[in-house]
Amino acid sequence: MKEDLRTHLGLILVGLGVVYLIWFVPGLPGWGWALLGAALFFLLARLRNVAAATGYGALFLGWALGALAADVLGLQSLKLVGSGLGLALWGWLENVAPVSWLGLALLIAGALVFTWEASLGGWLALALLAIGLYLAWRGPGEGPATAASRTQNDDYLAAVLRWRNQEARRRGVLNTSVISDEELGCLSNLSPDADPVELAGCLGGDEERARQLWSYLRA
Repeated sequence: MKEDLRTHLGLILVGLGVVYLIWFVPGLPGWGWALLGAALFFLLARLRNVAAATGYGALFLGWALGALAADVLGLQSLKLVGSGLGLALWGWLENVAPVSWLGLALLIAGALVFTWEASLGGWLALALLAIGLYLAWRGPGEGPATAASRTQNDDYLAAVLRWRNQEARRRGVLNTSVISDEELGCLSNLSPDADPVELAGCLGGDEERARQLWSYLRA
């Protein structure tokens, strides 16, 4: 346990050292120090079998690649993209889901800022519109056949309820004594064209009651 704590403390101190090199030492551009730091962490993981060092290396490598691309292209948003990529990879390697989601959020935010910096907002808007329209158009929707089927099912269930109420009044009993709520739920799942056998299956096998209901529905 003490060994693990000492190892993680050492990795954190190395990481802080690399960060200070990026901020305060002008001998290399920031991404250059970050690349050296990533290489150092990967060496620790490789030569000393320090598994946690791989995650730190991924974090610095992601930021370094983003910063390098930002210097080459003049788009500062790429630093945010690189940071998000590094965080997501670090969280994935260390199996820390919140860090991965945070990295993904930064990656998406960086990508959105990139479209603004690169004057690609119009193209992004068109892409979003095209994707949204495609998904909406290809959605299940409710065509005429679906609407007609729903209307038919509603009419069927309304007829079952009417018969239940009429029979209850005729017998002078509660309507749940004619068809219980459980039986009604089963009947509602049947097709409006169900035959007496199917109706009886929902009515506890009561064929006489099923035939009466079937006759009423077909009247």
